[in-house]
Order: sequence, then C-alpha cells, then structure tokens
Amino acid sequence: MAITCTILASCTCCSKQKSSTPVDIQASIIYDRDSLDFYMERAYLHDDPQGLFVTAAAAYLKWQGDERMDSLFTIPRDEADIMLLHSAQMGYQPAIDLIRCLHDEGFWDHSLPE
Repeated sequence: MAITCTILASCTCCSKQKSSTPVDIQASIIYDRDSLDFYMERAYLHDDPQGLFVTAAAAYLKWQGDERMDSLFTIPRDEADIMLLHSAQMGYQPAIDLIRCLHDEGFWDHSLPE
C-alpha cells in the first residue's frame, strides 16, 4: 500500500464548477531528503518531466505549510513555476493537473498548458 499526500489541500475539494482534480504523490518520494535530491538531479541535469514535477511539487507543499517539509530544501517559487510549466509542456499529466488546480484556486498567474 502506497502512502500518498495531496498537494495543496484546497485542491482536493474543488467544486463542480472547477476543472481540476487532486494531485497525489507518494509520501516516500516527497518527504525523503535522498529522494528529493534524486529527483532534483533528474530535473536539473536531465530535464526529466517527473523530476521537474517532484521538485516543484515539494516547493508547493512547503509553501502550503506542510510541517514535514520544514527540514527539507526546496527551490524558490519562481523556479518551481518554471519547472512545473516545463514538465506540463512535455506532457507530464500530474504537472498539468497541478497547474490547473493551482489556477482554479488562484495560485497560478501564468498561462495554462493545453
């Protein structure tokens, strides 16, 4: 059984008027320093869409106030937005879903992926 966390709690209760869906990610990926380092390396060195997404998602979880993220390094918000958008442009569905959710909740000020 995989334990998951939902990025942006407000996105989990989207109304019928909104087009976004909750974005879940395995807790073992997001709350582990070595795992985050691995995905960050994939993002920066290999332009990997999953690495870009995980790196950006970790930053959003920290901004959301998730206390488990307090001791973990995350990137600045502007860099997270760039990574998330780039991942979405490469067709990575979790990144697309998170951007739509962020947009629906008023936290995304950039263009939406198609």
